[in-house]
Amino acid sequence: MNTHTMLHMLTETSPFMMSFVIVTRQNRAIVVDGGRAADMPLLKEYIGGRTVAAWILTHAHNDHISGFIHEFKTNGGADFDIENIYYNFPPYELIEDHAVPDYQYMVRELNECLPEFSEIEPLIRDKAHIAHQGECLHIDECRIDFLFSYHDGLTVNLMNDSSLVFKLTTPNKTVLFLGDLGPQGGDLLYRESRHLLKADIVQMAHHGHMNVGMEVYAAIAAETCLWCAPDWLYAEEEIPDYLADPAYLSPDPSRLRMYGTAVTRRWMEQLGATTHYVTKDGTQTVVL
Repeated sequence: MNTHTMLHMLTETSPFMMSFVIVTRQNRAIVVDGGRAADMPLLKEYIGGRTVAAWILTHAHNDHISGFIHEFKTNGGADFDIENIYYNFPPYELIEDHAVPDYQYMVRELNECLPEFSEIEPLIRDKAHIAHQGECLHIDECRIDFLFSYHDGLTVNLMNDSSLVFKLTTPNKTVLFLGDLGPQGGDLLYRESRHLLKADIVQMAHHGHMNVGMEVYAAIAAETCLWCAPDWLYAEEEIPDYLADPAYLSPDPSRLRMYGTAVTRRWMEQLGATTHYVTKDGTQTVVL
């Protein structure tokens, strides 16, 4: 047995991906996302042959789950001993709704990973669980509470706003995972669950940019921040070129609240966060 719960935030083998391995005191693993195919060797190294008690897929973007898909398409996931897989993705049938504010954007989002994921779903059916807001898991000394899951109607920032948000509670620390949640999803999270958000450590939503509002981070009131961000993203200006484009922002007013990482870093300074782990500096290990 291990004396502590250990969290590993893996550095990027592929650009701005997200991958976490939590090792319990009973030496089992909890995996969050995993990144792309290029990130799988590093993920396997940190899993280290342990049983994966839970693999949580936050949302269906390729920098988060295409590595998982690749492993099952390649060899049926034979390199992993997985007990349970948790996810909750938007239904592909949304592609039939032409009345959304930005239909072409929604089509791109739905086609990024969902068709490939549907190909491997028969291979994971006996391990798969659709995670819903309000559900709770107990894995060794760890408790996982799902505080947000896919909501109908959030189409402007479809996949990011379908991110599973969950709190990991260990005997000593709490960690809130925000996935890639954006401003509109963050509004609903705050409205529905702000009384549950307080945590010692927070995974910065959407790599720190174009993410939830400051009020969400104020409710979390974390001392420690986990940034899945390479150098260029961690140093991103307040309004990068792509966020200055009115054509990108126009389909919905909530997009006007998307800013670069500089804004989020300033928020966290104002809120009193004192410790920052950033993947630009390599894989980061935190004792929980």
